[in-house]
Amino acid sequence: MNSKAQRAELVLIEGTVRNKKGERLTGVTILSKEDSKIGTKTDDEGHFSIRVADRSTLIVRHVNYRNQEIPVHGTQKNVEIVLDDNDIALDQVVVVGFGTTSVKKNSTAIASFDAKTIENLPFGDMGSALQGRIPGVIVQQGSAEPGQNGASISIRGNGTPLYVIDGFISTQQQFFSLNKADIKSMTILKDAASTAVYGMNAGNGVVLITTKQGDSGKLNVNYQANFGFNTPSYQTKRMDAYQYATAINNLNQALGMGINSFKTAEEMEDIKNNPGNYTNWEKELTRRFVPQQDHTLSLNGGSEKLRFFGSLNAFSQEGIYKAKSLNYHRYTYRSNVSSNFDKIGLKLDFNVNGYIRNEDYPPASAYTIYSRLRDRNPFEKPFTSSGQISNQFDNPALALLSPGYIKLKTVYNQLSGALNWNVPWVEGLSLGFNGNFNIESQDRVDWVETATYYDEQGNATKEDPTNISVGRSSYMTQNFDVNFRADYRRTFGDGHNVEATLVQNMRQYYSNALNAGSRGFYTTAIKQIQKGDAELITASNTEGKQAWMGYVGKFHYDYKQRYIFDFAGRYDGSDNFISTKRWGFFPSFSAGWALSEENFFKDIKAKNVLTYLKLRGSYGQIGLNDADHWAYAYLATYNYNTNGYVVDGKLVNTVTPGAQPSINMTWYTRSKYNIGADFALFGNKVDGALDYFFEKTKGYLAADNSYRYTEPIGYTLPLVVTNAEDRKEGLDGFIKYKDKIGNVDFNAGFNFTYYKSFAFKTNEDSVTLANPRIRQQGNYYGYVGTGYVGAQFYTNPQDILNNPKRETSTDLRLGDLWYQDVNGDGKIDGQDQVRYGHNSSPTFVYGVDLGASYKGFSVQSTIQGTGMKQNYFSNVAMGSEGERRLDFQFQNDNWSPSNPNATMPRPGNASLNNNNNYSSSDFWARNTYYVRLKSLTLSYDFKYSIMKSQQWMNNLTFFVSGVNLLAFGPSVKYGDPESNTFDGYAYPMMRTYSAGFLLGF
Repeated sequence: MNSKAQRAELVLIEGTVRNKKGERLTGVTILSKEDSKIGTKTDDEGHFSIRVADRSTLIVRHVNYRNQEIPVHGTQKNVEIVLDDNDIALDQVVVVGFGTTSVKKNSTAIASFDAKTIENLPFGDMGSALQGRIPGVIVQQGSAEPGQNGASISIRGNGTPLYVIDGFISTQQQFFSLNKADIKSMTILKDAASTAVYGMNAGNGVVLITTKQGDSGKLNVNYQANFGFNTPSYQTKRMDAYQYATAINNLNQALGMGINSFKTAEEMEDIKNNPGNYTNWEKELTRRFVPQQDHTLSLNGGSEKLRFFGSLNAFSQEGIYKAKSLNYHRYTYRSNVSSNFDKIGLKLDFNVNGYIRNEDYPPASAYTIYSRLRDRNPFEKPFTSSGQISNQFDNPALALLSPGYIKLKTVYNQLSGALNWNVPWVEGLSLGFNGNFNIESQDRVDWVETATYYDEQGNATKEDPTNISVGRSSYMTQNFDVNFRADYRRTFGDGHNVEATLVQNMRQYYSNALNAGSRGFYTTAIKQIQKGDAELITASNTEGKQAWMGYVGKFHYDYKQRYIFDFAGRYDGSDNFISTKRWGFFPSFSAGWALSEENFFKDIKAKNVLTYLKLRGSYGQIGLNDADHWAYAYLATYNYNTNGYVVDGKLVNTVTPGAQPSINMTWYTRSKYNIGADFALFGNKVDGALDYFFEKTKGYLAADNSYRYTEPIGYTLPLVVTNAEDRKEGLDGFIKYKDKIGNVDFNAGFNFTYYKSFAFKTNEDSVTLANPRIRQQGNYYGYVGTGYVGAQFYTNPQDILNNPKRETSTDLRLGDLWYQDVNGDGKIDGQDQVRYGHNSSPTFVYGVDLGASYKGFSVQSTIQGTGMKQNYFSNVAMGSEGERRLDFQFQNDNWSPSNPNATMPRPGNASLNNNNNYSSSDFWARNTYYVRLKSLTLSYDFKYSIMKSQQWMNNLTFFVSGVNLLAFGPSVKYGDPESNTFDGYAYPMMRTYSAGFLLGF
C-alpha cells in the first residue's frame, strides 16, 4: 500500500479515559502502535481526539494504571476507556541472573532501579547516580575530580560488587562509563539465591544492567542536551590574613614566645585595614564555576523482523583550575540489533559498543596540587609583583602553569552476539548461545617539567634538565566469554508453572602492560624516551592470563504465583587454585508464599488496605575467588631482580625464591540467609519490601608466622586456611506510593539499608589478644581508631591536681585534654587505650524520592542521608604541626574560659606538653552524618499543550536540574560531609546546576 493510500484511510477516534472509580484522567498518553509519531494526551476533562490508520491499534498508558491496547475499526466517537489500577510494580518483568522474573514470581532478595529517573540529571558517571536510590546499595562519593569521582559502591556493606552488562561480566569502570540514556533496566541481586548463578565472583552481590533494544515501528530519533556548571560545595573556610596572624600570635604565645611575636599590634591593625594586600589562593588559582556538557543522540525503530537501537554520547567536564590543565572527555557508542526468524523460531542479537576517554592532568595529581593550594597562607604569594610565577615554597602554580602534563587515552570496544532458538517440536524448550569479546587499552604519557619561577628582582630559575623526565605506559586487557544454555518453560494443568535453565560458561582473561621512561632532557622540543639520557632509560613489562569455567543450574516452580520454590547453583572452576581444589559447588534455595492469594485472605483484600502480601526466605553459599591472595600462589615461583648485585664493578641481575607455595589455598565461602516480605496496600497504590539478612564468611587465608610463629626459614610461610570468621546482619527495604489528586500525579518513596559487621573469630597476634579492649574478635567492625577515651577539657586547676594524668604530660594547663583512666589504676597510659568511634563508612543510609506532575509540568527530587558515622581529624586539621598547618577558620575556635564549648584545645602543637592534646583519642572523632538534597529536576513537556498538534514531533521537554544542592549535618562547618576528611586537601566535592532539553521526532 502506498503512502497516499495510507493517508486516505486515517480515521478519527474521540473519547474519554477514566479509572475504575469513574474519575476522568488527565495526561493519559495515547499512541498509535503502528506509528509512534502519532500520539496525543487527554485534556483536563479526560477527553482525547486522534487520527490514526484504520484497523490499527491504540496504546493507552499512564504511570498509575495498567497499559491497554484498543483496536480501531472505522471512525469512533464517545469511546469510553477504563484503566485498571496499576499492578505494574508487582507484574513488571525484572531481569535476573540468566533469566527474568516479576515481583509476584520472585522468592529472592532483589531490587530494581528505573534509569529514567536520572536521565535529566547532570551525573557524570553511573556510580554517583545510584546514591540514595536503591535499597541495599551504599554509595559514598569522596571526590568530584573530573573522570575520577571516587565513588565507592557496596551491596549490604560488602566489597566491590560484580557488574554484569547485557549478560557479560564487566569492570566497575565500564559500568561507570555507561551512558545512562542507554540503560533499559537495572537489577541489584543481594542474597545467595539470586547471585548463586554467578558463582565464585558474586559473593559481594551483583549489579545487573540491560541496555535498550530496538522497538518495532517507525524510526524514532531523540537528541538530549544537558549544559551544566560545577562549583565547590561546602569548602572548608580558609583564614584570611588577619585571622591567620592572630592564630600564629596565639600559638607563639602558648609556646612561650611572648605576645604578638609574629605580628605586632601595629602590624595587626594594618593587616585588618588592608585585606586586599594579602593572598586568597583559591581566588588566584581556581574558578568558581566550571562547565560540563552531556549530549546523546539515539535512534530506535525497525520492523517485527529487524529492530535496532543506536546511540552516540559525548560528555565533557573541566577542572576548577584557571590554567584549564585538568579536563575529562568521554565518548560512547552503542548499536544493538535484533532479528527474528519467526518461521523457525530463531532470534539473533548483535551488539557493538564502546567508549573513548581522554584525560588531561597537570604533571602532579589533583590531590597534590589542591593540597598545596590549601596549605599556603595569606602572606605567601603565587606570583611576583610583575605577574611571574614566584619562588614560593610548594607553589601550586608551578605545576598548574607548567609545560609538563599527564595525558591518558583509554579505548574500550565490545562485540557480542546471541542466538536463541525456540525448538518447534518441544513446547517451552529453547536453546541459546551468546558470546562476547572485548578489549580495552590505555596509553599514558607523563611529561614532568616544572615551570620557570622568579624572585622579586626578576631572576629566573629554570628546571634542571636532569630533572625533566618522560614516562610512557600502556596496558591492554581482553576478555572472551561464551555461554551455552537451555531453557524450559511450561504451565501444566491449573497453574503449575515450571521453569528450568542450564548454562555452561567459559571465560578467558588476558592482560599485558608496558612501562618505559627516561630523564635528563637537554632539549624539550621532542618529548620522546630516546631523547633523554641513554643511561637513564628504564623499561618493564608484565603479562597475565586466567581462565574460568562454570556450570549453572536454575529451577523454578510456582502454583498460580502462590507457592514459589527456586533452586540455583553453580559448579565453578578456576585456574587460580591447585587442581585438587579448583572446583566448587555453590548452591542456593529459596521459597515464597503469597498469603494474599489464599481464600482466608479474601476478606482482608476486600477492604482494599492490604492487597498483596508474600513471605519469602532463602539460603545459599557463594564463593570468593580473589580475596587476600595472589594468582597461582600454589606454584613455586622466583623473583627476577634487576641490578641486584655488583660483580667486578658491574651491576648484574639476580634470581631469588618467591613466596612459598600454598597448596591448600581455595576460595572463601560466604553463607547467606535472607528473610523478606513483599507487600502492596490501598489497591496497589503503595508497594514495598522488607528484608533481614545474615551472612557468614569463612576460609580466610593467612601465613602461620603472621600471627603464631616467627619466620623460621627467613621467608613467609605458605598461606593456609584459618578458622577466622566474619559475620554480618542487617535490614533493607523500601516503600513507594503513587496516586492522583485532580490533575496532579504524585509519587513518594523511601528506601534504607542498615548493617553491622562482627569479627566472630580472628587471626590476631598475642600482643593484641592480651588487651581485650583493642582486639577485634568478639567486637563489631566500624570504629574510628584506638586510643584514649572520655576526652574533655581541663576547666579548673582542681581537675588537673586531683585526677589521674597521662604519664608523659607534665605541664597540663586549662584547655588541655583530660582522658579517662579506663582500667582504674590511677594513671593514664597505653593500657587505657580502647577502640572508639563509628566507622567513616556509614552502616545506615537512606533515600527519599518525591515527585509530582501537572499539565506537562513535572518536579522530581531525591533526598539522601546517612546514620551515625565519624571521621578522625588529621594532623593537618588539628593543626598539630603548628604554623605550617594553621589554615582553616575552625582552627581558631580554641578553648578559653570565655569559650568553654570550643572545637579545639588551647593553642599549641605536637611539641607542647609531649603531644598531650593531639594523641589518638575520641576527642578528634567528629560526627559526619548528614542529610542532603541529592538531586532536583523541574521540567515542562511542550508536547502536552503548545506543540500538541505537531505530529512530526514526539517530544519536546525542557528541564533544569541540580545535584548536591543542600546539605545539613554537624560536619558541614568543616567541609562537605561526604569528603571523609576535615583538612580540605582532596579535590573538592561539587554542586552542579544544569539546564537542557530533549527533542524527539
